[in-house]
Amino acid sequence: MAVTLPTARTTLSLDLSSRSLLLYGHPKIGKCLSGSTTLYDPVTGRPVRLAEMASTREGKVLTLGPAGTLKRAQPSDYLCHSEDRLYLLITQTGRQIEATAAHPFLTRDGWVPLKDLQENDRVAVVAEFPSLFGSTHTADCLIKILAYLIADGSLAGGSPTFTKSDDVVREDFEQAVEEAGDDFSEYANDRDIMHVRVRGRRGAENNVRKFLRETGLDGLRSNQKFIPDFVFGLRREKLALFLNRLFTCDGSVEKRKISFSSTSCTMVRQVQHLLLRFGIVSVIRDRHLDGQLYGAELYIASKNDVLRFIDEIGVIGDKAVAAEIVRQALYQVRSAETQLDRQGAVLFDRIRSIEPLAPAPVYDLTIPQTHNFVADDFIVHNSTFASQFPDALFLECEPGLGNLEVYKVPTPTWPEFLDALKLVAAGGHPFKTIVVDTADNAFKFCSEFVCQKHGVSYEGDLDHGKGWAFVKNEWHRVLTKLAGLPYGLVLISHAQDKSIKTRTGEYTKTIPTLPDRARGVVLGLVDMILYCDMVATKDGEGNTVTQRVVHTKPHLNYEAGDRTGRLPETMPLDFEALNRAFVSNPESIGKE
Repeated sequence: MAVTLPTARTTLSLDLSSRSLLLYGHPKIGKCLSGSTTLYDPVTGRPVRLAEMASTREGKVLTLGPAGTLKRAQPSDYLCHSEDRLYLLITQTGRQIEATAAHPFLTRDGWVPLKDLQENDRVAVVAEFPSLFGSTHTADCLIKILAYLIADGSLAGGSPTFTKSDDVVREDFEQAVEEAGDDFSEYANDRDIMHVRVRGRRGAENNVRKFLRETGLDGLRSNQKFIPDFVFGLRREKLALFLNRLFTCDGSVEKRKISFSSTSCTMVRQVQHLLLRFGIVSVIRDRHLDGQLYGAELYIASKNDVLRFIDEIGVIGDKAVAAEIVRQALYQVRSAETQLDRQGAVLFDRIRSIEPLAPAPVYDLTIPQTHNFVADDFIVHNSTFASQFPDALFLECEPGLGNLEVYKVPTPTWPEFLDALKLVAAGGHPFKTIVVDTADNAFKFCSEFVCQKHGVSYEGDLDHGKGWAFVKNEWHRVLTKLAGLPYGLVLISHAQDKSIKTRTGEYTKTIPTLPDRARGVVLGLVDMILYCDMVATKDGEGNTVTQRVVHTKPHLNYEAGDRTGRLPETMPLDFEALNRAFVSNPESIGKE
């Protein structure tokens, strides 16, 4: 066909899906949780704080698998970060978690960062931990005593004292004290309510008080009480025994529902979690007195949950009679009214409120394969900035992509990478953005392929620099073809600090971890070089807040660039912000 000169300018695209970019930064910069976040060891069942797990770099977690079931997972990385602004998310059932604005939560529409959630949106929390039981074999008498005393006992004034008017319950407590090797004495107060004081046998040490000291409960007032860690590691039948005696004292059974209340909000939230191990969902409401917080109350209201509680946990004494009346009443009810949106082990819980908190150190985990974990009984995720690009297809050159979040093609070798490229080039698919994660590993596969083809182990084994040239040419050939396809291209790399020496001194520059010969090809190919960073600023109250940003312009201390001229020098680490900046800068159009 004969060549002709153009008569009109080409139309400049304002669509990011037609652009290529290099995205790099330090690992897991996009999301974090409070150090006080509670996780549960899937082997022992015991709680562990996220800050502790991140600092010791030990421990397993629970993760939501592709089939919607919870399973064990070993984190591949434990991450500690500087201070960042946190937000307290509270749900309809009373679940609470502290997270940064960028941390993603699972919704029915996929993974959504906290900043894009609002009241009445639904997020995924755990509805049941079907196998989260430990193997701790504590004596039944100590389990009963513990439950009785943290419910209706006085621990702050010397010898522990238990108060209960129900004869069956009081006798059960006294029998447990005797089995523990202690004596007791009964007395009535001025209102004729019976009390039982525990004492050591014949001058010996008070075993019950020693047990309370070991668990950290001795001397605590009612609002300071908590459930010791060892209880979370009990076997199923022993945990049921503990909850049975706890609800026997501080629980209420009436009007087709069961409740539990305490001046200790901590203990009420612990009870809510322990009930989930039996598949029982409950709702927590704070209690106030004269405008001040005065504890919390937990409700079990749905028919199935109430019946499961009565069958698997139950109560004793006078309340056991009331429980049977409730059971018979519920048998006559065809269905129970509930607003809970439950699906298997997951409950999509409405957001009650999102409140800003003060900045604090933040932490995160990297979970291979599923890329999510259970934290404070929420399902939270390790989402990536690149996954927000429209209709993204990941060419997975290293493990770690969550199959709940992205479409991916595993490409652990160069031939498989080339095969995936052929499929993409053939079209007939819905993808608009191709993400290479990571470009570092893709180049490594390229080098290994070329060396194997020429029968050497290393590029330098070929004379006169031929090996380097062969690898660079193959890398350039494939990336040029990939960038020429009618799709967006995102190349992901990590960041490294490099010392640069000049005639006048030395400085540090952050650059991609790609080898120099690979980076040179990439930098000459892409439209944008985006460096993901964390920048400390001051809020209106003078607090230090760490913000996640993207640098887009060349700088002495980092590699960045924007050939389109449409992006501000620094902007939030957010795809929507990037897209808005790209399409709404008319002054730059035609200046590429």
